[in-house]
Amino acid sequence: MLGLAIHTSSPALGLAISDFEQPTRTQTWNFGRDLSMHLHTTLADFVQPYTWADLSFLAVARGPGGFTGTRIGVVTARTLAQQLNIPLFGVSSLAALAQSLVEQRPDLDPATVLAVDLKAQRDMRFTALYQPTPDGLKTLQAEQVVSPAQWQQTLAEFSGPIQAVTATEDMAQTVAQVLSLAYQDWLAGHRPQWAEVVPYYGQHPVD
Repeated sequence: MLGLAIHTSSPALGLAISDFEQPTRTQTWNFGRDLSMHLHTTLADFVQPYTWADLSFLAVARGPGGFTGTRIGVVTARTLAQQLNIPLFGVSSLAALAQSLVEQRPDLDPATVLAVDLKAQRDMRFTALYQPTPDGLKTLQAEQVVSPAQWQQTLAEFSGPIQAVTATEDMAQTVAQVLSLAYQDWLAGHRPQWAEVVPYYGQHPVD
């Protein structure tokens, strides 16, 4: 069993690999606009000492986030999964952030809803709602794009405990959570094909 995760939805590249018995190995690189130049060689170096044939599945952050970076990461993951004939899990970058909070806060009240938001273009916000459960993270509201005022109204009207989490530019640091969420789905018996995974942009890159 070996899983590899790719996170390119923020300015940095994040990679994680694990056999789910030893600690997950992760690393990030601040390639910025040079991501496409370095991604493939960095991947090849990072996978070692394993080979591509050792991989059981791939996972990729499918957005929201930067348009170009998200597209490059998803296209790369789809190509690898197709060539290797292994499952590919597309994981929301907002869900990965929520999962990172769950892992950092083992004392978190299970009734707490995690309200995650990320800055979008044109003064809008990407938002989503999640709840931790014994079986993993449950999506209460999938990603959507709303105005800051609409998001604040959602938080104000929500009944029950709620924890607001705002994403920053270091989202690549949650690549380990992209991998762990994919592994939860793997254990649940899911085996998604590469063609099922598409980027989530939320907005058109230009007006």
